[in-house]
Amino acid sequence: MSLELGSRFISLRTSSLQARLAFSFAVITTLIVLSTSILLYSELKNQLRIEDKAEFIESTTFIGKAVKTLSNTTNSESWQLIWEYAVNAHGRLGVRVFSTNKELYLSTPNMSIPPEVFAQSTPATYDVWIDPKSGIEYRVTSFRINTSPGHSWRVDAAYDLSPTNKLLSEYRWNLAMVLVAGILLSVGISWFVSGYGLRPLHHVTSLMRGISSEHLSERIGEQPWPREVASLASSFDAMLERLEKAFIVLSQFSADIAHEMRTPVSNMLSAASVTLNRDREPSEYKQTLETIESEATHLSKLIENMLFLARTEHMKDTLHVEVCSIEEEFEFQKMLLESLAEEHDVEIRYEASGTVIANRDLLRRALMNLGSNALRFTPQGGHIVFASERAGDFVKILVTDTGAGIEEKHLPHIFTRFYRADTARSDRSNAGLGLAFVQTIMTAHGGNVTVESKVGKGTTFTLLFPILTTL
Repeated sequence: MSLELGSRFISLRTSSLQARLAFSFAVITTLIVLSTSILLYSELKNQLRIEDKAEFIESTTFIGKAVKTLSNTTNSESWQLIWEYAVNAHGRLGVRVFSTNKELYLSTPNMSIPPEVFAQSTPATYDVWIDPKSGIEYRVTSFRINTSPGHSWRVDAAYDLSPTNKLLSEYRWNLAMVLVAGILLSVGISWFVSGYGLRPLHHVTSLMRGISSEHLSERIGEQPWPREVASLASSFDAMLERLEKAFIVLSQFSADIAHEMRTPVSNMLSAASVTLNRDREPSEYKQTLETIESEATHLSKLIENMLFLARTEHMKDTLHVEVCSIEEEFEFQKMLLESLAEEHDVEIRYEASGTVIANRDLLRRALMNLGSNALRFTPQGGHIVFASERAGDFVKILVTDTGAGIEEKHLPHIFTRFYRADTARSDRSNAGLGLAFVQTIMTAHGGNVTVESKVGKGTTFTLLFPILTTL
């Protein structure tokens, strides 16, 4: 049973918005009409019951007065006249009169209720009694009329409630018909209204279907949509804009990868093809193999770097961090770069204090990339400084060089993969991925990397680690 109800609920949730709106509107309309109908019916029933009881009380009061007046006369014409006026003219009223000696004096033809049904009480009560045979409902009462000292007459009276019940039954039937018609009409109207209201949404859907990777520049939020649909269209356009930018970056990235991989592959194929054209000396074969090995090494390193980028971009949630001494990390970088720096006559210094919570391997790789990059573009006699400081919500790690600097037009692009600010001076070992590595590593830590540079004076890269991940 529960599974069946669950499946029905799921089918309702997954149905069309138009069907759900129509169903909801029909349910609401049904509840409103049903509640109103029950209220009106209850009010009408109470009102009719009150009126019937009031009329019954008025009739029995008149009959009591008539019996008291006519009890001392034997004039049948007087009884007949009053009876025609008070009883027989009222088809719903039945009366039975007993004289003072408890003999039945008079009974109307429609008075078929047994005498034991009528219970006498003071004051008189007006109870409801249902005939078990016919199912007809009556209001009954019994009272005594003191005609003279020591003499009293008994009057039993019954009021047929079947006309009122018939009226109420017809009213219930009419209400049921109105309720059914109202539900059907509300379903039809709500289906039409909801369909009309959802037309802009269907239009948006059709426009969305026409958007593909070749048409990411299209936008749908420029049309005069309703407010709710306009918000949806605006959000969709923002998503399209992000997708378009990501698609452009991906396309450029794919082209850059193809370009970077094409050169070593072409070199290997060219070297092998030239060597195989004719027999050569062993030394020539050795030279060809060395060329192929060099290009294969470059290609392998490129692939390894791309895999590193892919892994780092998706490791933020599983990043293993630890407390790292900034001074120790700077000392480690100086040890790695010192021999090469001496060859280039470049001084390496560091000014460090405090700790940072980071993945040690990634932190070292980021610092190594920045240090190597600074060393590559710092002339003889220059210097490179590793420094750190606490600034507001961040711990800053700064790598500053006195190199040639970077032109302002290149600064927005230097963290883009495969981008080279100076292609003329770039060697084969520089694939344009070092700074992209740094940015990816900082993003994985929830931080950021910034750059400041002046041509001819030098460049400063700043790694910003959020205070929440630092000590």
